[in-house]
Amino acid sequence: MGRHSAEAPPTPSGDDPDGQAADAEGYEHFPVARGVASARAGSRHRVGFAVGLVVLGVILLAFGLITLISDVDPQTTAGQDNSVTATTAAASSPGPSLQPTPAPSATPEPPAQTSAAPPSQEVMPVTVLNNSALTGLASRVAGELEAGGWPIAELLNYSETQVPVTTVFFTPGEPMEMAAAQALAAQFPEIIGGAKPRFNGLDGSGLTVAAVGDWVP
Repeated sequence: MGRHSAEAPPTPSGDDPDGQAADAEGYEHFPVARGVASARAGSRHRVGFAVGLVVLGVILLAFGLITLISDVDPQTTAGQDNSVTATTAAASSPGPSLQPTPAPSATPEPPAQTSAAPPSQEVMPVTVLNNSALTGLASRVAGELEAGGWPIAELLNYSETQVPVTTVFFTPGEPMEMAAAQALAAQFPEIIGGAKPRFNGLDGSGLTVAAVGDWVP
């Protein structure tokens, strides 16, 4: 009945490469080294990817600048500038001014109708009477007659007889005075009474104009 006792397996030492201690050490360090290597590889990939993006951006920027420069046509730009200049000049140049048409006068005054001076043989000195209450009327009428070429003999105030309208009087029987009176009345239509023979009591002598106020120069 002899049984042989089995020999106990040798206890592995810590320095045995095939031992458990060695296995445990390998199990502990291998994953750490692998993780470090993986982290380094990932960092290199990220750096490479970032560099690639930067290069791609630079290329796109350069391509955009080249396209922009090539699209600007000097002739087109010059044409646009000329068009803008022409438009500005047209806008700044004043157009024809539109003047408002003046409204016609409701009652236009007729032009003064003054006949030409009579021949010199018909012109005679004239006495002007103020046969009205208007002060200075004889002087105003005399000024108009003198401007028309008739010399003034004297100015008088006359109130004894009221003459109806302004009239030029001449001495009866004197054809030269009558012709002068008619010429004076024709030159000045304002002498409404025309040429008439003088009457007794009328002041003055020779050719006489009695101004009554219906003609106020």
